[in-house]
Amino acid sequence: MAEAPANTVKLTIDGREVVVPKGTLLVEAAKQAKIDIPVFCYHPKLAPVGACRMCLVQIEKMPRLQTACSTPVADGMVVYTRSAEATAAQRGVVEMLLTNHPLDCPVCDKGGECPLQDITFAYGPGVSRFYEPKRHFRKPIQLSDYIVLDRERCIMCYRCVRFQREVAGDESLTVVDRGSYSEIAVMPGRTFDSPFSGNTIELCPVGALTSRLFRFTARCWDLTNVPSVCSMCSVGCNVWVGVRDWSVKRITARENTPVDDGWLCDRGRFTYAFANSAERLQQPLVRRDGQLRPATWDEALRAAARGLADAGSAAAGLASVQWTNEELYLFQKLFRVALGSNSVDHAPRQPLPAATPFGYDALAGSIAALETAQSVILVGVTPLVHQPVLDLRLKKAKRRGAKLVVIASECIDLVADAAAWLQCPPGGEARTFLALLKALAEQQGAALADAGLVATLAALDGPPVPQAAVAALAAAAPGRAALLYRRDLAAGTAGATFVAGVRALADLLGLSPASGATVGGLVRGANEQGALDLGLHPTLLPGQRAADEAARHDLAALWGTPPPAGGVAAEDLPAAIADGTVRALFLAGVDPSADARWGAALDRLPFLVVADIFLTPAAQRADVVLPGASFAEREGTLTSLERRVQRVRPGFAPPGEARPDWQTIVALAKELGHEWRYAGPADVLRELAEAVAPYRGLTVERLGEKGLQWPWPLAAEAPVETAR
Repeated sequence: MAEAPANTVKLTIDGREVVVPKGTLLVEAAKQAKIDIPVFCYHPKLAPVGACRMCLVQIEKMPRLQTACSTPVADGMVVYTRSAEATAAQRGVVEMLLTNHPLDCPVCDKGGECPLQDITFAYGPGVSRFYEPKRHFRKPIQLSDYIVLDRERCIMCYRCVRFQREVAGDESLTVVDRGSYSEIAVMPGRTFDSPFSGNTIELCPVGALTSRLFRFTARCWDLTNVPSVCSMCSVGCNVWVGVRDWSVKRITARENTPVDDGWLCDRGRFTYAFANSAERLQQPLVRRDGQLRPATWDEALRAAARGLADAGSAAAGLASVQWTNEELYLFQKLFRVALGSNSVDHAPRQPLPAATPFGYDALAGSIAALETAQSVILVGVTPLVHQPVLDLRLKKAKRRGAKLVVIASECIDLVADAAAWLQCPPGGEARTFLALLKALAEQQGAALADAGLVATLAALDGPPVPQAAVAALAAAAPGRAALLYRRDLAAGTAGATFVAGVRALADLLGLSPASGATVGGLVRGANEQGALDLGLHPTLLPGQRAADEAARHDLAALWGTPPPAGGVAAEDLPAAIADGTVRALFLAGVDPSADARWGAALDRLPFLVVADIFLTPAAQRADVVLPGASFAEREGTLTSLERRVQRVRPGFAPPGEARPDWQTIVALAKELGHEWRYAGPADVLRELAEAVAPYRGLTVERLGEKGLQWPWPLAAEAPVETAR
């Protein structure tokens, strides 16, 4: 028998030889041999507890059966998963679990995708020996706005409790009472308001925890599960959108490990009812005699084109960061090619940085790389609020030994896991970061290359820096640190100094594009990074190129006409409307009217077009309203905060006469005299990839199911790395 490679062991499972790394649990080793060992309490992302005993197996030279979920493999181990003793034990465990578990599969939301059902059929007894009455409880118990508990179904696997404790870092769930009276409950004095509570629904193997929103609305086999990407923040978590009867019934996690690690936040999981709303816009509206009245698409497009064309270069556009790359590309092309206007921007967005650490406005490295970082510096960011699943990745990094250094004015949740919290007054994050840089440079005796930065640090008076923070950074091996900061810290005149500090810290810690370290500012919107890449700002052109003559010349070869210069950015639009510089505005999926400046500007605007799914306050002021598509009806791609381009797919068509927004833009361009022949978003993506150098060579086929993340720096040629 050949020896196993170093740091591996060789064992035999049901007669099959398996070679696995040392420390592998037996249940995982069996998977490699394509041998199924039934489990309830075990989950590969939770610590093993051996609570349910479903995975009992027989191991030679051991006096009793062992739990495969908590037993590490050993060299020469011989395991039997289907011996008489093992199968009898497995059958007995199922029989015990069913003594009180109700046979309510026909009305249980877990029915059809329930591990208990599957394991009962595969490993349980054919008939029950019990005839005593089963336990009954008042049902259901509402644990939160989203989660309900049917106590009689619970088999005490503790997955929900363990997830909250180990992954979410929030011990809001616990087990109360003892023995047969044990039950899952909310910790006394607490509420189950964890932003990740919905994951317990998917983790629950028996339907004890179910979604209050999905409960009794459909059966799993009635649903069409459409693979897509969450649009609630910039992380880009993969999801299944469960649709039935032209509506969204539920959203569940679709694991893409490098991105989301299999988890989903509650905002992404439960924010979908608006797509089903009866108040959705279902036909175009045109203002006649001072009132918005229903119109045909031809009438609405003609009216919109006429008003925008009259303004010409004095027209401006503001697009949503929830629009796809394809829609955003067409939107900016409409203004730059068909209207001769460079006043195009996206919203909401943070101020653009004065400079970026490595010369390109995107995060270097990847989300997954955070797990291997030995030190992580967080400057003014609140991932739990703005990028929730990224927060889980940072907590996982801490569990793996990373030292977190938090620079924040408020006590964010990660402070509890931090090696040091550098508390600062609101707006003082950049100054505190520079103080940390100064302390680290002095501790290492390092000379900084940037003379201006050296002078700034020399004049810096405080604040004092805890030694623990400096030690946490100094302990990281070269290239094994990460730095995440709030993007507006890099904006404006002071932003240039902050970015110089980021570069200097990167040099001290050995962080470079080649190291794969995660460094940069965090975008917040679902496709905010895509909007930047596509040049949705007057100072940018597609490819994030500066709007100079060379860039305009290159685009002229593709578009047939050079994009114009100048333009008005979003923050300056109210003033530009007030002084007449902007005479027409196209709001695509955004409504800034809650801002007093914007409200006054929209009231005096000569012409307004709104494309949206609801009659928003901005739409109520519009001259033309064009009904569009929600996240469940969109097709195209989104670019996440780590530069990963991923596909979104439609579950059904928009309601009534509403159209996908890319079709609306193409039709509007035709009314303006430009015949753009795109068969669908895939065609738009091919042209987009020609215009945007980092996306060159990108096609729908190349994206696959997991998307592509561009290496750093983003290649000017075809992509060289696929999702792992």
